[in-house]
Amino acid sequence: PIFESNAIARYVARIRADTGLLGKTFYESGQVDQWVDFVANELEVPLNALLYPIFGYRKWEAELEKKAIEDTKKVLQILENHLLLRTYFVGEQITLADISVFGALIYAFKFALDKDFRKPYSNLLRWFTTVAAQPEFAAIVGDVFLADTATLADGAPSKQAPKKAAAAPKAKKEEKPKEADDDADFDDAPKEKKVEHPLAVLNRTSPSKLKFDDWKVTYSNTKPLSKAMQWLWDNYDPEGYSFWFCTYNYNQENTKLFMTCNAVSGFLQRSEAMRKFSFGVQSVLGAEGGLIEIVGCWMFRGQSVEHMLEANPDAEYYTWTKVEVLDDAAKARIEEYFCSEETIDGKVIADGKVFK
Repeated sequence: PIFESNAIARYVARIRADTGLLGKTFYESGQVDQWVDFVANELEVPLNALLYPIFGYRKWEAELEKKAIEDTKKVLQILENHLLLRTYFVGEQITLADISVFGALIYAFKFALDKDFRKPYSNLLRWFTTVAAQPEFAAIVGDVFLADTATLADGAPSKQAPKKAAAAPKAKKEEKPKEADDDADFDDAPKEKKVEHPLAVLNRTSPSKLKFDDWKVTYSNTKPLSKAMQWLWDNYDPEGYSFWFCTYNYNQENTKLFMTCNAVSGFLQRSEAMRKFSFGVQSVLGAEGGLIEIVGCWMFRGQSVEHMLEANPDAEYYTWTKVEVLDDAAKARIEEYFCSEETIDGKVIADGKVFK
């Protein structure tokens, strides 16, 4: 018989090669193996060090827990960085890599890593909830409830701050009358209210039938993408959303392909404040030694690009053109930007990144 869980998993995946669980190419297959080994050697080790005392497999030790927490943070940050611009770990579908990472994290998220611990890893949590929502996963793990507070192992001290002993009552001082020219009590001054994002206000006051999250999940999980686009056209709300094409104003200065691709990654990172209110595909066209262009197509909540310009100062270096008439020609061009892996406007795609 075959033993060891990873060997069994690879065996099952090879039996059903049509599922793509080992990747679509030899290169992707190597990437899948990379992440499966990473889980076994880097991720599971510190997570098990946190979980075993909780499950009673060994005694709790402060130094071991401290080291496990430090190692876990380092490993989760690697996963977080990898998923910044990716939906899944390898390619555009779930593979054995996702299954391995999910299997390693689920009990840690349910028992050991509380809400505050998980907070810095937004990309990882987005990926985790996406995978957990898949019917194939839900059929096995059911509804996944993540821990608000970590479960304490036997012998571990409570992480709540100890209460201070009540102080002895002090003799009441005679209150002096306040002079007219005393400074105002700043503690009584009204605190500045947090300003709600205008597009969040729009969502609340003028809700749209199209929810951005629904579109993003559909785009991520529907193959071929032409079916996802048909869903978008069937559900599109022209009053609540708008499409915009953008072109970098200084494409003639793009001389190195890798630098241009890095510039696009940086642009998307600086657009984080718009993540809830936009969806976009930024593409790098051309090749080394020739003209290298940055172009994109974006879908914004509302009818203006101004919120993007406010969120990301680099957006001012682009020319933004609104799609005023959403006819068949406009839809075809949007589909090309959102779906094509070969060419855009007749030019070869060197790299493409999705903001969702």
